[in-house]
Amino acid sequence: MIVKSYLFLEKIWFRFNQKIRFILVGGFNTVLAYCLFAGLYQFAGLNYNLALITQNIITINVSFLTMRYYVFQSHGIFWREYVKTFSVYIGMYFLNAFVLNLLVIVLKLPPLIAQAVYLTVSTITTYLLHKYFSFRRP
Repeated sequence: MIVKSYLFLEKIWFRFNQKIRFILVGGFNTVLAYCLFAGLYQFAGLNYNLALITQNIITINVSFLTMRYYVFQSHGIFWREYVKTFSVYIGMYFLNAFVLNLLVIVLKLPPLIAQAVYLTVSTITTYLLHKYFSFRRP
């Protein structure tokens, strides 16, 4: 029963345009990333830079798996796509760390607000990098 229900929902899911699927999956991944960052910073008491690193280690893998299947429906070589996706997220991590520190140190924004600002702006960049690099079809 559960498998039939999942397959039915999956058929409906893949009828959505790729951009809609990205918004939904990317939204899930963004909320997960922000909640992990906030939890590690606010509740675990980690420095915001350490919270950012830890959050990225966890969410890169979740994002790769969800984007690969539920957004781009990729059947490419798993490890090649993983390395490409990882390189995108490493680049995005360094940009994130720079912007986060700029917003916190220079503009004096609280880390949770600064991270929310960054995540809002980075979403389109991430989509384009995945579409034309990580999961590009020949």
